[in-house]
Amino acid sequence: MNCPKCQSTQVIKYGHTHYGKPRFQCRDCGRQFVADATRQPIDEATRQLIDQLLLKRLALAAIARVTGVSERWLQLYVNQNFYQTPQTIEVTPKNRVG
Repeated sequence: MNCPKCQSTQVIKYGHTHYGKPRFQCRDCGRQFVADATRQPIDEATRQLIDQLLLKRLALAAIARVTGVSERWLQLYVNQNFYQTPQTIEVTPKNRVG
């Protein structure tokens, strides 16, 4: 078995998940993982669709239903995007001709 992060073979058993699946840890990089995980990362196309639906001001529950992501993941994604956007606005004065 190889680590999904660094491809090292120095992997040890590290307990089990609350679903009963065995958990492993890489001795080289410290990454914890489950072999044959059923949940996969959200792909870029789905993230772009979520961004478009957020701009249309749909409810988070509706976006979660349409895209198939969990509401918890979606809330974390929205919060992460919020904190990455600049919070200051530059206002330039308008030139008045008169």
